[in-house]
Formats: sequence, structure tokens, C-alpha cells
Amino acid sequence: MAIKTDIVALKWVVGLMNKQAENAEASLVEYSNDTSQKKPLLQCMWAVHQITSTLRALGMGKGEMLTLEMERSLNYLYKDKVVGERQKLTMGGLMQALKVLPAYLAHAENARADTGHGLEQHVNDLRRWIGERPRPAAFFFQMNIPEGRGITVDGTPEDSEEVRERANVMLTLYLEMAKMALRRKNVGESMKTVARISRRMQTMFSGTEPERFWFTMVGICEGMAGGLIVPDECIAQIFKSGAFMIKYARENGVEVDESVDYDNLQQQMLFYIASCQAKPVHIARIRQVFSINDNTLEEANRGLIHMDALVTALSSALERLNGVENYLSSLDLTEAARSADIELDPKTLDGIEATQYRLEAAGQMAHADSLRSVQDRLTKLFGGVYNESPSQINQAINDIIRGIVGVKLDIEHKLEHGLCSSFSSREFELRESVVTATFNHMGLVENYMHQILRRKELASALARKPNDPQSTLRLTVALNRHLNKTDQGYEALRQSVRDADAGEPDLDLLFIQAKEFLNEQETISDRKAIDMSLQLLAEISGALGFAGMEREAQIIERCQLWLAAASKGGAVREDDAFRCFAEAFAQLELHLQRSIADPLDDTSHMLAIAEQRAAQLDDHAAGLSDGAEVVTTSWTEPKNYVEDAEVPAEFREVFIEESEEIVQEISRLTPLWLQQREDQEMLREIRRHFHTFKGNGRAVGANILGELGWSVQDMLDRVLDGDLKVSPAIEFLLKEVVAALPNLVMSYKEENAWDPSHVRLLTDRAFRLAESGQEDIAEGLSQVEKNVHGGADDAPVSETLGQ
Repeated sequence: MAIKTDIVALKWVVGLMNKQAENAEASLVEYSNDTSQKKPLLQCMWAVHQITSTLRALGMGKGEMLTLEMERSLNYLYKDKVVGERQKLTMGGLMQALKVLPAYLAHAENARADTGHGLEQHVNDLRRWIGERPRPAAFFFQMNIPEGRGITVDGTPEDSEEVRERANVMLTLYLEMAKMALRRKNVGESMKTVARISRRMQTMFSGTEPERFWFTMVGICEGMAGGLIVPDECIAQIFKSGAFMIKYARENGVEVDESVDYDNLQQQMLFYIASCQAKPVHIARIRQVFSINDNTLEEANRGLIHMDALVTALSSALERLNGVENYLSSLDLTEAARSADIELDPKTLDGIEATQYRLEAAGQMAHADSLRSVQDRLTKLFGGVYNESPSQINQAINDIIRGIVGVKLDIEHKLEHGLCSSFSSREFELRESVVTATFNHMGLVENYMHQILRRKELASALARKPNDPQSTLRLTVALNRHLNKTDQGYEALRQSVRDADAGEPDLDLLFIQAKEFLNEQETISDRKAIDMSLQLLAEISGALGFAGMEREAQIIERCQLWLAAASKGGAVREDDAFRCFAEAFAQLELHLQRSIADPLDDTSHMLAIAEQRAAQLDDHAAGLSDGAEVVTTSWTEPKNYVEDAEVPAEFREVFIEESEEIVQEISRLTPLWLQQREDQEMLREIRRHFHTFKGNGRAVGANILGELGWSVQDMLDRVLDGDLKVSPAIEFLLKEVVAALPNLVMSYKEENAWDPSHVRLLTDRAFRLAESGQEDIAEGLSQVEKNVHGGADDAPVSETLGQ
């Protein structure tokens, strides 16, 4: 498919192209003063070439046709191929083309399409002066085609094998008949054959974009057979495109050829349909389907209005409206309405009427209508129409003031932000301010999320000392995610990473440096980062809702709900759910950014994708464990506990071996830390091991172990953050957890039945203690035991507590 015109990019570069046009014009004037000097001509050629390259990058093929002809004409002048009177004509044509180019760019920006309007005369004038044949007018035609017209709703293409067979038979006949018609030999019969082939192709590709092409091709054949359409260069290209489509169908069946610019071909074909004076059966049908009438050609060939003229019209309108506003501000309108001695200055009505004309000339019909209403109310107000009711006088005065101020503000807005803005000044200012603030907040959320993920990846890579190339690579990749954020600092660590990447690692040094580096990164805990992100998301949602962007606000709300659920379940990690979150975020950012850069741009597809991904987050949230949600429920309420899955055989041995090593480390470090509670480094090491339990357990299906790891990690996070003091209750619970770990890990090694109720109880207590701080949760244990075990004599917790 041809590149779609990028209107947002056009807005960014249109100023540069206009500047290049000015430079080219100045160089051309310099050359005209002394044609013996070719350097200004080269400068002009270079400036025009820059414009051509930019138009090509923007996908503006019709605008590019003009600049290419300008380049050709300049080249002819440079090589002295244009002589005599034609040299002056060519110079004049180039000057006119340089004048019309800014107007065309403004038109394309306003129409949001590379229409080609107003270019035919200038392109063909340049071609005539250098002896080239003029381009067909069809190349410059553009009309609005209602979406889906010419394509059968719910149409179904035929079987691909059937399409291949029929296309194989039709290709040669199509080529022969089309060539005969172009040579004007036996046009009637050859066009009947091409029409029959086109009709068959239309049927085979029902419901697809090629159907519209072949449907219109039947009308082209009818017009040529009846002498209503004269074949030219453009008709030849249309037939050639048809041949390539049949050839593609012969090889690929019903698959649509994405390399064909169907839209452009359709516009060219409809030009010939619209040009037909007579309306035989097929042409009449095509005109009806595509809403072509006798005014279509005239409307498509309207001249261009230079942007400077539009700015002049609006500036003049604003000047007159300011005069009206100043006059009315000098009066007491309430007193003027009641007094027969005060008459309305006729110049005021003349000023409003003059403003209307200028607004209409600039295409601002809605504002012109608004001022007509103001003019009518002013006339009635000073005519005493509202004198019988004070409320009517006040209402009329308010309407007059709001009408004038509203139009004035919007004209000022368009002059400042561009004539193509679809928002009123107040709407745009509100939207712009909200979106700007939203970007800042969304950027902070993204930073927090990336910080969490980078830290998780590095912590996971440091769960065990790397002992092979794969684990070493995993560690260096995790480190580079941090180090690549800046090229400053940590030179020793950077060198160790470079050595490892070069295949010469000092694993002991790298492991020690990486652990020290990770500890320095923990300036803000994951929990706090998530809490701040949730607060930011709430503020974003509220701001978007206030600005009337309800759909956008709902997307953020869903993201917030998922993040809150994932945080409670300890499931904020790089998985499918987080990717949904990230894509919803990214698509919403793109939508908001483009809605400000180009308010007329259609970003509905971006918003739809964001909504789709946000909706998927609901399903992900529903599958999360209750996790820390236990703090909001009573001990006796039923809880949705996680269940273990079958640990895959290929992971079981490695998982158990690593888990036993972690248990040994936790069992060694915990008593040491309880004796040296000021040792934050040791506490971070214990916390990291529980984090590894969380990640590894969930990864292999040992979800009960993963949940316990998450609950203790959450509790220790709060201790590290200073939000939770180390109390006897925390020491007591930590000892219990450490004592329970060996049997818990052993349960995954043996096939015997195992009662997880005690571990679940420890998990809930850790979550509650993390939230409640100094609460003596042991007081509730007897009641809990009855609920969990079914009786007070089952599973004596006191034995465990006494260890």
C-alpha cells in the first residue's frame, strides 16, 4: 500500500519546507537578474530537491509531482535546453509554482490529505514550456469516498484455488483486449471482454478492497466502448494495474496485494466516471454508489487559498470584533435597552457584518452564524423587544457577550495554534494542560515500574552466584539495564561486566560488586514505588475525567485496579499481565500526544487498542491470589488461598536443590541478624532470599512456598523502609517461618500428602503484621486454629512457637 500522508509530521516540517521555498524563490530571482551566473540556479535546485525529498517521506505523491517538474525545469534551464521565449515562460512557471506550494501545503494540512487540488495547471504549464506532454487531469483528482462504498457488506471471496485457475485463464485475454482498446482498435468489442473479466474479478473478490476497483473498471470499459472516455496515460496505468492484480491472483489466489495503492487508483477512475456527460447503466450505478453529482468536478477543482490570505482574513475579523467589543463595553447595555434616548451605533452592526464576511471567507461558518445571532439580539435589544421582562434583557445581554467573546477567543486560538484546530480555545487549553500534566504523571509511573522490573531482574540474577556462561550472561544483562541509564560512575563494575562479556569473567568479584550495586539502588522500595504509582494513576484518571476524556480515564482506572491487585498478590513482574499494562499505557500516551499535536488526526485505533489491553487486565487481576488482601478481612472469613500445581519433573531437582541452599542461608543469617538488628545489609540478604522463594515458587508451581516468600518479603521491606520497627512479634514470627521452611521444601520432594494449613497461617500472620505493626496477633491464634484445622487439639502450634 502507498504511504499514508502523515499530517502530524507535515505540521512539524511545513515551516521548513516553506523556508526552503522562500530560499528557492530568492535564488531564482537572483538568477533572473543575471542568467549567465548558474550558481543561484543550483541553489534553487537544491532547495526544491529538499522539498521533494520531504514530500516523498511524508507520502505526498501528488505534491511531489509539482516539485519534480520544478526540478526538471530547473535542470533544463541549467543545461540551456530552454531558449528564447520559453525560457521566460519556464521562469514564470517556476515562480508561480513556488508561490502556490505553501498554499498547497496549508490546504493538505487542512484537508488532511494529499488531494492534488490546484496543482494540475502549474504542473502542466511547466511541462508545456519544456516540450513535455501534459499530465492527465485524473492524476490531480480527489473526492470524498464514503467508507465501505463499492464493497459488499459481509461479502465473501471465492476459494483461492478457484481464483487461481480463473485468473490464469483471464490474464492473457485481459492484456490483449486492453492493449487493443488503448491502440483504439475494435474498442467496443475489446472493452466488452475486459468488462466481463472485470465483473468476474469483482465477484471473486467480493467483500475486499479489490472488489471496488473491478466494480469501477466495468464503468471505465462502458465509457470507453461508448466513446465517453478517451484513453490516455492515466487510463493505461489503470489497465496496467488491473493486469498486475490478475497476475497476483493467479499466483496467490484470493490474497489481497498490499503493494497496490487502491485508494489512488480509485480516485483516478472516479474522475473519468464524473467526467462522463452521458450516464449509461453502469456509469450511472457507479455515480450513485459513490455519490457523484454534476458539481463533483467543480468542487474538486476549486483553487487554493494561500495560508497568508486566511491569516489576513481572520486577523481582520479579529480587529473588527475588538472594535465592536470596545464599543459595547463602553455602554451600560441594561440601561441602553430600557432608554429610548440611546441608539445603537450603526458602525457596530456594520463591524459585526464585516466580521461575518471575513469569517466566511476563511471558512469559519459556525462563527459567522454565531455573530448573526449576536447581531439579531443586539437589534432586538436596542429596539425594545425585551423591555417587558428584565430577565429577558439579562439573558439577551449574556448571550451577546458570550457570543462575541467566544468567537474572539477562538479566532485568537486559531491564529496562535493553527487554522486546522478542531477544538475551541477553551477546550484546547483545558485538554492541553491536562494532557501535559498527564504526561508528567505517566512518565513518573513508567519510571517507577521500570525501576521495579530492573531491580527484580537483578535480584533474581543474584539469587545464586553465577557458575556458567548462561547465568553470567543473565547477570550482565540485568546489570546493563541499570548501567546503560548513564555513562557515569561505577567504573569498576562496568569493567567487570565488560570482562564477563568478553569471556574473561572474575565471577567472585562480579558477584560481590553486583550485590553492592543492588543495595545502593534500593533507595525506594518496590512497595513504596507501587503505592506512589497508584496515587499518580488516581490523579491521572481524575484529571482526564474532569477534562471530559471519559474513555481515557476508564483505561487508567483499569490499569490502577490491576496494579493494586498485583501489588497485593506480589505479582508485579514482567509477564503477560504487565505487558498488557505497558501496551495500554503506551497506546494511550500516543493517542493523547497526537490529539494535541494534531487535533484532527484519527487516533481511535490507538484508543481502541488501549481499551482492549486494559480490559484484558481485568482477567489477569481475577486470577491473582488474595495475597496481602488478608489484612482487610477478619480471621474467620473464608479466604481464597493459592494451591500448588504439579512441579514439572525437569525443574523439580534444580528447584529443590536451590531451595535447600536458600533455607540453609536463611537459617544461618536470621539468628545472626536478630543479634545485630542494625545490620541492614544482612537484613537485605534475608529479604532477597525470601524474594527468590516468591519468584521461584511461582515459576515452577510451588505457589504456597511462593506466597509465604512474598508475605515475609513484604514484611521485611517495611522494616527496611523504616515503616515497621523490629518488635518481639516480628522476631517471633520470623523464627517460626525459618523453622517451618525445611519441612515445606521437603514436601515438594516427597509424594506424601501434606497439610499446608500451618504455612498458610504463617503467611496470613506475616501479611497482617506487616500492615498492623505492633498488633499482638498471637492472641487470635486459638480461634484461627479452630477455623483452619477443625479443632483446638489438631496441629499443636504451641510446639512450633516454642522452638
